[in-house]
Amino acid sequence: MNYIKNRQELEQLIIAKFTEGHSIRYLARHYQMGRNTIRQILRKNQTQRDMGHDPLKAKPTPRKSKLDPYHEQMSSLLKQFPDITGIRVYEELQKTGYEGGKTILFDYLRKIRPQPKKELVIRFETEPGQQGQMDWSPYTIPFKNEGKKTVLCFSYILGFSRRQYVDFALDRKFHTLIRRHQDAFQHFGGTPRHCLYDGEKTILIRWEAGRPVYNPAFIAFITHYWCQPFACRAGRPQTKGKVEAPFKYIEKNLLNGRIFLDLDDLRRTTRWWLREKSDKHIHDTTRCAPLKLFMEQEKEALLPLPKHPYDSSEIIMRVCRCDGFLEFETNRYSAPSEYVADILTIKATEQEVFIYGPELNLVAKHERLPRGSRKTSENPEHRFAAKIRYGLEPVKNAFLQLGEASEGFLKGLKEKNSRNCGYHVRFILNLKETYHSDSINKALEHAGKYHAFDAKAIERILKAKAKPRTLESIRNKKSEDVLKASLPEIHQRSLDDYCHLLTHTKKRYED
Repeated sequence: MNYIKNRQELEQLIIAKFTEGHSIRYLARHYQMGRNTIRQILRKNQTQRDMGHDPLKAKPTPRKSKLDPYHEQMSSLLKQFPDITGIRVYEELQKTGYEGGKTILFDYLRKIRPQPKKELVIRFETEPGQQGQMDWSPYTIPFKNEGKKTVLCFSYILGFSRRQYVDFALDRKFHTLIRRHQDAFQHFGGTPRHCLYDGEKTILIRWEAGRPVYNPAFIAFITHYWCQPFACRAGRPQTKGKVEAPFKYIEKNLLNGRIFLDLDDLRRTTRWWLREKSDKHIHDTTRCAPLKLFMEQEKEALLPLPKHPYDSSEIIMRVCRCDGFLEFETNRYSAPSEYVADILTIKATEQEVFIYGPELNLVAKHERLPRGSRKTSENPEHRFAAKIRYGLEPVKNAFLQLGEASEGFLKGLKEKNSRNCGYHVRFILNLKETYHSDSINKALEHAGKYHAFDAKAIERILKAKAKPRTLESIRNKKSEDVLKASLPEIHQRSLDDYCHLLTHTKKRYED
């Protein structure tokens, strides 16, 4: 028997030979099939010739089941209790004599229970330079040098060309967010007119009366680049589908089958991957390489970058400790000895740390150490002489500047704790981190009345009588004072001026 491709071709040959006069027995033997099967094929063909052919095959008549008499009761239960579970329906039917199984009942219940219709999702395409989309995704990477560590993947994609920028970070804090935005804008050489975001607090504070309330700090940043943010509703991932879907490509192509030494190695590989793989691959939707579509149509449509980038530095205030160091992100940075116990300002970029004095004069500069590394950056020129470094003398002047009560307290402290006087003075100076200097001065005066010349006593008095403050509140108060000084002085008018105005208006109407 020659090779036959499919069932339809087989049936055609059987019918052709039967019309030529071959018997059913011959056809069964020739095609190695049962005679009843041959008869079914011939009968089906004859039925179609006599009664017509319908390409829409009718569904076979279902067999009767034990559930049939209870269909009306099930419909009534669903009408009365729309959220009733299958088990509860089964229990109710058992009360009226149902002896069937659960599976057939659950299957029928799924057919008749109204199902919520899924909302139609229409793919929305944008013009070149019109839209960008941004999102984060966490990944646990088994680094060869550091072991397993969870990192966050930052992805920014242009809606038209699908060209994307990808980077990795250890957190998604505000300054990390805006720095990655700046890298993305620099990568594209411009910015889209608006960008879609989800509800993360660094961007969106809350929804109020159906409208988004954005983080003012983020608005200040994004306005610098002429880009307008658009917040997406929660529970609608399809709104940002263009940036959500590429994470699968990142997982399967960038992260899959590669070993990374550490985060720096991962970021280096990512930059290579963007250049050699992501920009050049053929996108499933556009059927074009993202870089080609970007260069031909989208690059010129982007908004230009500003001449000066937005200052994304972190501003933090710290009290210079008695050992001459300021702590930031578990690391220590030295400052000149004359600023011990002063409130200093730290300005931290991604690579450097700048320390400013009380008059905002630059007093120190360091390379920024990795967050959480517990390292020390020390400039030898900042240090005291070794013989007096840890004594009272290096911090005596700073202590006396606390107020009028400091001199009397120091005299009593020397008499009572002459051997460890420096320790108590340093402890009290460190309280400037939490309490105002005036509050500390009042605590010194109160302690002196009762001869409580002890640093712990000062701490207890402050906890009981003083109100804690944050160093940031000092910066806010200074900003408020500067704003008030810049505003013109307002003088209230005399009420007689308004009476004259009303009299003049009334006379004009009478004339």
